[in-house]
Amino acid sequence: MNISLQDAVSILNKWKEESAHIVVVAESPFQQNLLGIQERSPRWTMSQCVRVLCVDTKQGIIEFEGPIGNLSLSVRGCRFVYGDPREASPEIRGEAEAETVSALSIFFPSDEGFLLYELRDPRHSTSSQN
Repeated sequence: MNISLQDAVSILNKWKEESAHIVVVAESPFQQNLLGIQERSPRWTMSQCVRVLCVDTKQGIIEFEGPIGNLSLSVRGCRFVYGDPREASPEIRGEAEAETVSALSIFFPSDEGFLLYELRDPRHSTSSQN
């Protein structure tokens, strides 16, 4: 469901207070044709396990800290979508409910998107632990 900046800030502050384990996945879609390429393809993608470090409502900036560095997003003018794993398609609902508590998507006017998944378990889903 689409939510306001204020609602997104509330979710992020809750994650910060709880020191929630978050996985951020991002992609920047390619907007132009390049050397005859007609289909959209990512210019860049990234994935990192993070925690919310700072939510600055005056500046509209969210900072995350992770083991390989920090990530700062200026979110003024963005569109926010909040999701619950129960809303996932039937094919992935079981896995979504087992792995995540909720998801917050941040979409920039340029179509860049940052998807934030609050993990149920502090294990990082992008690495295996034995």
